[in-house]
Amino acid sequence: MAKLRVKEIVKQKGWTLAKVAEMLDVHPVNLSTTLNGNPTLSTLSRIAEVLQVDVVDLIEVENKPTISGFIKLGTEVIEVSSVADLERALETAKGL
Repeated sequence: MAKLRVKEIVKQKGWTLAKVAEMLDVHPVNLSTTLNGNPTLSTLSRIAEVLQVDVVDLIEVENKPTISGFIKLGTEVIEVSSVADLERALETAKGL
Protein backbone atom coordinates (compact mmCIF):
# COMPACT_ATOMS: atom_id res chain seq x y z
CA MET A 1 0.00 0.00 0.00
CA ALA A 2 1.23 3.48 -0.78
CA LYS A 3 0.73 6.71 1.08
CA LEU A 4 1.38 10.28 0.10
CA ARG A 5 4.23 12.22 1.69
CA VAL A 6 3.01 15.68 0.58
CA LYS A 7 2.22 16.92 4.10
CA GLU A 8 5.57 15.63 5.35
CA ILE A 9 7.48 17.39 2.55
CA VAL A 10 5.51 20.61 3.04
CA LYS A 11 6.38 20.54 6.74
CA GLN A 12 10.08 19.88 5.98
CA LYS A 13 10.11 22.98 3.78
CA GLY A 14 8.54 25.03 6.56
CA TRP A 15 5.51 25.73 4.40
CA THR A 16 1.80 25.20 4.94
CA LEU A 17 -0.71 23.41 2.76
CA ALA A 18 -2.45 26.78 2.36
CA LYS A 19 0.73 28.17 0.79
CA VAL A 20 0.99 25.18 -1.55
CA ALA A 21 -2.69 25.56 -2.49
CA GLU A 22 -2.07 29.23 -3.28
CA MET A 23 0.92 28.32 -5.45
CA LEU A 24 -1.26 25.75 -7.25
CA ASP A 25 -4.05 28.30 -7.60
CA VAL A 26 -6.57 26.04 -5.86
CA HIS A 27 -8.61 26.46 -2.71
CA PRO A 28 -6.95 24.90 0.37
CA VAL A 29 -10.04 22.75 1.00
CA ASN A 30 -9.80 21.36 -2.53
CA LEU A 31 -6.13 20.53 -2.05
CA SER A 32 -6.85 18.81 1.24
CA THR A 33 -9.72 16.83 -0.30
CA THR A 34 -7.49 15.80 -3.19
CA LEU A 35 -4.69 14.64 -0.89
CA ASN A 36 -7.10 12.64 1.24
CA GLY A 37 -8.66 11.07 -1.84
CA ASN A 38 -7.10 9.59 -4.93
CA PRO A 39 -5.18 12.32 -6.79
CA THR A 40 -4.41 11.93 -10.47
CA LEU A 41 -0.88 11.70 -11.77
CA SER A 42 -1.22 15.13 -13.37
CA THR A 43 -2.24 16.62 -10.01
CA LEU A 44 0.69 14.92 -8.28
CA SER A 45 2.98 16.25 -11.02
CA ARG A 46 1.79 19.80 -10.39
CA ILE A 47 2.27 19.39 -6.63
CA ALA A 48 5.75 17.93 -7.15
CA GLU A 49 6.67 20.87 -9.37
CA VAL A 50 5.56 23.38 -6.73
CA LEU A 51 7.42 21.46 -4.00
CA GLN A 52 10.48 21.16 -6.26
CA VAL A 53 10.67 17.36 -5.90
CA ASP A 54 10.17 14.39 -8.20
CA VAL A 55 6.72 12.80 -8.28
CA VAL A 56 8.18 9.58 -6.87
CA ASP A 57 9.29 11.53 -3.79
CA LEU A 58 5.62 12.21 -3.01
CA ILE A 59 4.80 8.52 -2.67
CA GLU A 60 5.91 6.20 0.09
CA VAL A 61 5.38 2.52 -0.47
CA GLU A 62 4.89 0.65 2.75
CA ASN A 63 7.08 -2.41 2.70
CA LYS A 64 5.13 -5.19 4.27
CA PRO A 65 7.22 -8.18 5.23
CA THR A 66 6.69 -11.16 2.98
CA ILE A 67 7.26 -14.82 3.53
CA SER A 68 8.67 -16.78 0.65
CA GLY A 69 10.84 -19.83 0.49
CA PHE A 70 11.23 -23.57 0.80
CA ILE A 71 11.96 -25.74 3.81
CA LYS A 72 13.42 -29.20 3.47
CA LEU A 73 12.24 -31.56 6.18
CA GLY A 74 13.82 -34.94 5.72
CA THR A 75 13.10 -35.82 2.11
CA GLU A 76 10.10 -33.51 1.84
CA VAL A 77 10.39 -29.96 0.46
CA ILE A 78 7.69 -27.59 1.67
CA GLU A 79 7.00 -24.27 -0.04
CA VAL A 80 6.15 -21.50 2.42
CA SER A 81 4.39 -18.29 1.52
CA SER A 82 2.35 -17.62 4.66
CA VAL A 83 2.39 -18.00 8.41
CA ALA A 84 0.02 -20.93 8.01
CA ASP A 85 2.59 -22.64 5.76
CA LEU A 86 5.26 -22.08 8.40
CA GLU A 87 2.99 -23.52 11.08
CA ARG A 88 2.34 -26.63 8.93
CA ALA A 89 6.08 -27.01 8.38
CA LEU A 90 6.69 -26.73 12.11
CA GLU A 91 4.09 -29.39 12.83
CA THR A 92 5.70 -31.63 10.22
CA ALA A 93 9.12 -31.02 11.78
CA LYS A 94 7.79 -31.93 15.24
CA GLY A 95 6.68 -35.26 13.81
CA LEU A 96 10.15 -36.17 12.52
